[in-house]
Amino acid sequence: MIRAVLTTSVLALTSVLAYSQYPGPPKVTSPAATTPPPFASTSEVPPDAVVITIHGVCAPGKDATAENSDSCTTTITRQQFEAMLAVMNVTNQNYPPAALRGIAESYVQLMMLAEAGKKAGLDHDPRFAEMMEIARVRTMAEMYRHSLDEKFSMPSQEEIEAYYKENIGNYEQLKIDRVYIPLANSKKPQERASFQQKAYQKANELRERAAKGEDMGALQAEAYKSLDLASPPATDLGGKRKGSFPLALEKDIFALKPGEITKVETDVSGFSFYKVRSREPLPLEYVKAEITRHLYQKNMEAAMKIANSHVHSELNDQFFRPHTAAPVLPGMKPAPNGTATPAATRGSVNASSSNGAAPATNNAPNSQAPVTPK
Repeated sequence: MIRAVLTTSVLALTSVLAYSQYPGPPKVTSPAATTPPPFASTSEVPPDAVVITIHGVCAPGKDATAENSDSCTTTITRQQFEAMLAVMNVTNQNYPPAALRGIAESYVQLMMLAEAGKKAGLDHDPRFAEMMEIARVRTMAEMYRHSLDEKFSMPSQEEIEAYYKENIGNYEQLKIDRVYIPLANSKKPQERASFQQKAYQKANELRERAAKGEDMGALQAEAYKSLDLASPPATDLGGKRKGSFPLALEKDIFALKPGEITKVETDVSGFSFYKVRSREPLPLEYVKAEITRHLYQKNMEAAMKIANSHVHSELNDQFFRPHTAAPVLPGMKPAPNGTATPAATRGSVNASSSNGAAPATNNAPNSQAPVTPK
């Protein structure tokens, strides 16, 4: 039991192990890549070599002699230390020697404190059993999440290919051209209204000509020349996937076949229309990492949902309700900050502040104006 608490404590105190966090979506590597060890290479040290020696701490099952309470010595071999790291290292990080030394030193410190606590009889304290149960529940939850991560982090090639085929539309790329005309001419800002009308008419004219096959780049250049605008932007927008445009516009664009053109679209900056040159799915190798991440998240969410499906909890609202202001006792009035102020104090404060005069202080006991009898 002591050693189990030590393991949990090492995880909590050693930030490099990130105990309380489980990994996010996996990083996809090439099939030839190998997973690095969770610790720096120490191949020159034999597995049975002692790497940690703790004097004054008894090994499990042994007690110090009555003559010498510090007679115990605990040793940990490289194999034992690496086994402990492998269990705790849920993120599969590669720790350099400096980090390993810090973990070892933290573990030694915990062993010393635990031994002192054992000598003090704290292992018989009811609170110890409660903490052990909390540690057990937390460790089991983390191990389950880690097991799910190991299970779903690397989906099979068959699963990836099946998902790719079923959702091929999500991995389609369109080559798109756009003709764009701004709403205003910076050279003539005072003519904005008339310019907008001319620009809209020109955009519709060019859209009709583009639908008949005229070159989008030539049409863009003509528009800017006829409207006395600065150099036109490029019409080639390159390859675009879903998520590249606002939803309404994206729906119009992705409904087109190659060679087709959208209607004239209007937004806050200008008029435009789009032409789809081609549309084709991206090769699987280009989107494999994306699919892997998506499957990981999808499977993790499904597993967590199943785990929670048969669990239902109820909280006592009377106990867990938000804290309310302190009760107001007789003769007291709530102050602006939520505290209660005695009525006598409240009266003296109000009296001194109502006429703008400062309240009397101990340094000026006779500063109050005398009362004139009637």
